[in-house]
Amino acid sequence: MNARGFTLLEVLVALAIFATLAAVILVASGRSVNNAMRLEDKTLASWIADNRLQELQWQGTVQSGREQTELDYAGRRWQRLELIETTTEPGMLRVTVWVAPRPDQPDNSPLEERAVLSLVGFVGAGS
Repeated sequence: MNARGFTLLEVLVALAIFATLAAVILVASGRSVNNAMRLEDKTLASWIADNRLQELQWQGTVQSGREQTELDYAGRRWQRLELIETTTEPGMLRVTVWVAPRPDQPDNSPLEERAVLSLVGFVGAGS
């Protein structure tokens, strides 16, 4: 009777190949999850910034200045910074809105650096 099985070397080679493939799949799925989270952050931040720009356009009077606020949106805490500046065009203001997720720990870095998105738009100064 001639029984043939795998040698120890064949089993070790098969395990090494399987481990390499498993590691590659784990890294790829980790990147995919990170990309999905980053895309979700950018999408929500875009909606927040666009909503604020629309609010300012509907508002009767807009003054130049700088304001930072915190808000709840989509079940998460966000920080929003808006900078309203005059332009060379009379009656027109430039609005820049930065949006960042609120950090869990205090973070002294400027919101402009932590922002996942910034949006620039223009509104009438006294429409």
